[in-house]
Amino acid sequence: MLVLALRSVRERPGRFLATLLSAFLGAAIVMAFNSLHDTAGAPGVDAVSSETLRTAAGVVGGYGTLLVFFAVASALTVNVRQRAAELELLRCSGATPGQIRRMVVGEALAVALVGTAAAVLPAVLGGRLLVELFQDTGQVAASVDHSFGAVALSSGVGVTLVASAGAALLALRRVTRGRWRTVQRRAVRR
Repeated sequence: MLVLALRSVRERPGRFLATLLSAFLGAAIVMAFNSLHDTAGAPGVDAVSSETLRTAAGVVGGYGTLLVFFAVASALTVNVRQRAAELELLRCSGATPGQIRRMVVGEALAVALVGTAAAVLPAVLGGRLLVELFQDTGQVAASVDHSFGAVALSSGVGVTLVASAGAALLALRRVTRGRWRTVQRRAVRR
């Protein structure tokens, strides 16, 4: 089913554009703000600057995580609803609900990986801009240099992939639950 999922994404890229855009923007926001954690933990950063950077990263990073989940969930729900007939055809041709679930989650993860990879450079630039803005307003010392490291990268990738997989499962549950029960009832009646 994973091969079918990747082929589906490759054959109809326009269908996944909203999901890609949601994953890209969400990952860029999460990584840019979480790079402030990397910057705060760098050697030579004073306590006041570190506190400011960690607070901003924590608050916006938390809201960014919710934003990513809801944006990707909305895009995937629309995508799955538009494909209801295609998914029904797969079910009628012998695909189990688990196989369909793996296919749709695989598509979501493939699109999220591409979106996250594309978001790294904008996140680095965005994080650097954030540090400069904090320096311009006197909240962070001028000697602090921006750092983009493991916290930013792992949080961006992790949040985007988990949000995409969770959103795909949620979208599938909403769309396929009723129809699968209808198919099961019809099979029992015969």
